[in-house]
Amino acid sequence: MKFTALIIGIDSWEKYTLPLIESIQQHDPDCQLVVLDNASMTPYPRLSIVHHSDNRLCYAAAINRASYYVPAVDWLVILSNDVICTGQFTKTLEQITWDTVIGTKKMSVAGFDYLEGWCVITPRIVFDDLNGWDENFKVSSWEDVDYSTRVLRRGYRLVEQTDLPFTHLDQRQRFSLPEFEGTHDSNRKYFEQKHYGNYLKLH
Repeated sequence: MKFTALIIGIDSWEKYTLPLIESIQQHDPDCQLVVLDNASMTPYPRLSIVHHSDNRLCYAAAINRASYYVPAVDWLVILSNDVICTGQFTKTLEQITWDTVIGTKKMSVAGFDYLEGWCVITPRIVFDDLNGWDENFKVSSWEDVDYSTRVLRRGYRLVEQTDLPFTHLDQRQRFSLPEFEGTHDSNRKYFEQKHYGNYLKLH
């Protein structure tokens, strides 16, 4: 099986992104890496695994853009850059069925279960079937709820696996982005318009 970690980064190369890269290389060297520099104020180094976006993308669009650089692969390990890897994870994925999306933490909001978007591990076949993440969600909020909801609507499984070796270091990083203010409410309204009619079908 082939695995690629998609690392979505805005700034913080030395603080977050490089340590995450090094931790994955240390614990799971066979995992391919694709890093998207999402228009950082100080651009990331020109490395073979780093791809640059000239314009700031929402989190969903950044994930989709990063996926374009991935060759044939079985699993996409989607990570925000403020994460650290503490052990091997590909052996765990070899035990998971192709119809299962997993993450380190499952949450619930307004009756919808979802995997927090800082670590979502999805079979490529599921990702492609859903046409990736919905880029209508601005900046970074509710897109993970939407992806999980669509996973379930499509008949796939959503599983929390707390022993995955990933730790979230700074859950408030997105709140410092100047464009974040106000987008949480607009994203919530978009989610409600998109999914509320299907609520009874999901639960």
